[in-house]
Amino acid sequence: MPRSAYQKQADSRTRTALRLRARADAKVRKYAVALVAALVGAADAKARLDRINLLYGVDISLETLLVHDVRTAGLGEQLTSLLAATGPGEEVQLFNSAVNRNEGALLANEAVFGEPVAAGSVAPSTPTTPTDGGVTPAISVSQLRAIRINDTTWTVQVQASAPSGTYHLTDDNTSYEYDFKNGEELILSFFDLPAGSPITFTFTDSVNRQLTLQRTLVLE
Repeated sequence: MPRSAYQKQADSRTRTALRLRARADAKVRKYAVALVAALVGAADAKARLDRINLLYGVDISLETLLVHDVRTAGLGEQLTSLLAATGPGEEVQLFNSAVNRNEGALLANEAVFGEPVAAGSVAPSTPTTPTDGGVTPAISVSQLRAIRINDTTWTVQVQASAPSGTYHLTDDNTSYEYDFKNGEELILSFFDLPAGSPITFTFTDSVNRQLTLQRTLVLE
């Protein structure tokens, strides 16, 4: 079944938001590591100045007010703990393709998505009731997980089931030759894809080709 403008808009907005989230996470991690390293440097400077005060009988301030406040607040230890407890790949996102709502029509632009909005425009309303009754797809995906090999190489673990007992699988670049059995774990390889790249998988029942399900995985 062709995807409506509403569903394509939902996919586009979601992918853009997830890419933005991945970039923000990368920046937070980068600056957190930099701050921890800076505090290590500040501790070294403090130790040297303390020694100079002792050796030469002077009284030089050991650290700036900002560094003192950050150090005594324990921010360095907190960041070190948070960085050790989390990683850029632990929150792989898995989301269902949007159900066709709003009679398939595009929703109005919204500033929150970075889209141009005319001055004085009225806030968008809630989409109308799904035209297809919101029926839950009979295909289910029990696993869709990315594992980072290096900066641009990934393996993806896939496990799904369909009413007929087998299903066909495609992604953004590949239509896999074989039909796969329910519950069979697949290991797929992807190359030259940086973190934050989305991959959309389409699962189709082997017998009822009208029965499909799309899932998008963002590499993180």
